[in-house]
Amino acid sequence: MRTPAQRVHVGAIAEVLRTLEIEGPVLVLGSKRSVAAVDWGGLESRLALTYFDRSEPHNPQRVVDEAIRLARDVAPRTIIAVGSASAIDLGKTVRKEIDALAVAIPSTLGGAEMSRGYGVLQATHEKAVGATRHVYAEVCYDPELLATLPTATLGASGLNAWAHTIEARYAGREHWLGRAAAEAAGRRLPALLLEAAASRHVALHRQLFEAAHLAGFALNACGMAIHHATCHALGGLTRIPHGVLNAMVLPHALRLNGRLAPAALAEVAASFAIVDLVWEAERVRDAYKLPRTLAELGVPRETTELAIEPIFASPLLRNNPAPVERGDLVDLLCAVYG
Repeated sequence: MRTPAQRVHVGAIAEVLRTLEIEGPVLVLGSKRSVAAVDWGGLESRLALTYFDRSEPHNPQRVVDEAIRLARDVAPRTIIAVGSASAIDLGKTVRKEIDALAVAIPSTLGGAEMSRGYGVLQATHEKAVGATRHVYAEVCYDPELLATLPTATLGASGLNAWAHTIEARYAGREHWLGRAAAEAAGRRLPALLLEAAASRHVALHRQLFEAAHLAGFALNACGMAIHHATCHALGGLTRIPHGVLNAMVLPHALRLNGRLAPAALAEVAASFAIVDLVWEAERVRDAYKLPRTLAELGVPRETTELAIEPIFASPLLRNNPAPVERGDLVDLLCAVYG
């Protein structure tokens, strides 16, 4: 497997964009919050910028279609995706249709800028999964942008990043660099997230981005398993943000694999120098006061029944360290529901 051909920049977005000498027209993709949070450094005055600020969590097909139509009208030389994993994934879908320089400016710790995969929410509430041939050519991590993220959202996206490291570390798809990246980030993320729950500062935000970057690389190299298969299915059915779902699902997915593949889970814990992965996941979740169950959020109980078949059909299950049966999914979803 080839590793992504990317340049990664750390620093103020306006300064990075000036050094890139990007060409217009430029299409900017993101949510209203993320697009407005960026200092574009006078880029509008010298380049033709067009904004599409309607990215949504788990982007529905209609949003993707609108963004692609706008891109075809604008014919951009540069596409800039700014924001959460949903915005970064939206940029991937547009880049598949338009030949342009692709720049990612993440505002969360989801790591989507490092992977080729993306999901699009269908009218059936299932997520259609695709992949691009290209990753983002340029990635800019601005610690000041991460500072604008609400604390609970930071914690949720950080748990998503940590879940990437765990699943990459015990995934069936082996990749030496990917596993090394998973171990490096997996050791660091819980302590960094616990620190950020109490007090945030620019140096800490930089360290969080570094760890999330490694976690995203590990995800792209080694893939995902039962935890993310569950989050993807529930995300399509409930539209709950992906990071929040990670906070609810991760402890129970770890417990399940602790029963199905105890040696694999113990190996991950040892490589991360963490005694109890489940306890650590719950400790970080509770430090950010994130939801523990679907029931807390008023999700109908039948939603868990609707999720069973999409999860069981997910190709991600083949990457789990042990086979998963339908009965296992019933137990997992009952626990997540609460």
